[in-house]
Amino acid sequence: MKSRKQLASVAAIAGVGMLSLGLFACGQKPAPAEEASVAASGSALATPGSAQSMRVTHVENRNLAGEVVATGRLVVREEAAVGSELTGYRVAAVYVDEGDWVKQGQPMAKLDGALLQAQIAQAEATLATQKANVDFKKNQLDRAVSLEKEGAFSKELLEQRKAETASAEASLLASQAAVNEMKVREARLTLRAPVAGVVLQRSIRPGDISAAVAASPYFRLASNGLIELDAELPDAKLALLHEGTPVTVTLSTGLTVQGKVRFVSPRVDQNTNLGRARIALPYNKELRPGSFAEAHFTSSGGGVLSVPAGAIRYEAGGPSVMLVGDGNKVKQVPVKLGERTGDFVQLVEGPPAGARVLAVGSSFSLDGDVIQPIDGEAATAATPGDK
Repeated sequence: MKSRKQLASVAAIAGVGMLSLGLFACGQKPAPAEEASVAASGSALATPGSAQSMRVTHVENRNLAGEVVATGRLVVREEAAVGSELTGYRVAAVYVDEGDWVKQGQPMAKLDGALLQAQIAQAEATLATQKANVDFKKNQLDRAVSLEKEGAFSKELLEQRKAETASAEASLLASQAAVNEMKVREARLTLRAPVAGVVLQRSIRPGDISAAVAASPYFRLASNGLIELDAELPDAKLALLHEGTPVTVTLSTGLTVQGKVRFVSPRVDQNTNLGRARIALPYNKELRPGSFAEAHFTSSGGGVLSVPAGAIRYEAGGPSVMLVGDGNKVKQVPVKLGERTGDFVQLVEGPPAGARVLAVGSSFSLDGDVIQPIDGEAATAATPGDK
């Protein structure tokens, strides 16, 4: 036969079960504090009227980045175009080709200037005639001035000589300007590199006729030969970078090049939530604009605000945490999440560093609940010894 104590235990358990069935039948549910008690303590029973013991953790600065990997295309850091404003001149020679390194001012192509040289010779002859005419008009004016002083020359004729001299001088200036303009054209028959760099593209051939408005420049140069990586990263990862961060770039050929972050974009694409970072790379012939590359870099600094992933409460209104305030009173606070790495998740918006939040069981707590906080690290350290 069963003892009286055993019968009493069975009766008590049966009574609790009947009471629970009665509550559910009436559309009620156990109080949140009771659910939190079961979730937090397992088999332990809460004492009626006492604060529930729950594990808490702190919002802390952690470096969640580790090694960040980003991909992108190689682009020219600064491109220079070479063309000609002269129209109708035949290309006499081309001195460089794609892939060549050129110095600043180095000749790259030459236009045939035979026709222009003939025009210059004609203009210089006209200029010489104008100079002789000016000298003649000045001598006439000087004689007229002398005769006018002696009363042998009228003032009207003197004024006419002055006007003729001024007109001759103006014609001389116009002829000189025409010669200077042709000299400038002659100098620009030779197309020179505006900067030192690598020739990326050539679209000119000997025999072509120059056009002032061409479909594309005759040459495209990579200024100083510098190629960089235009990498795309998520918004949260982009916020961890700063100028000067060292980067290892792996090309599609397997070659690795050491670089550093030169520029971090101040804007993020609202559709993709991706931002851009420019990775400066040293000159290397293996760097070809347009090809893909992969960047590996590690963020620096004090890290970002983060909490254990288990502290996040997910509801229809968005994620939140249960903040433990003064008097150990719990308050639900909405948060905006960033990247998750391992067991931690970044808080883009939320409580400040050092704030206490529930580590587990946040879904069983409501605003205004008073708890008995247990430090998460202490609870974790005590767990292996529990039986």
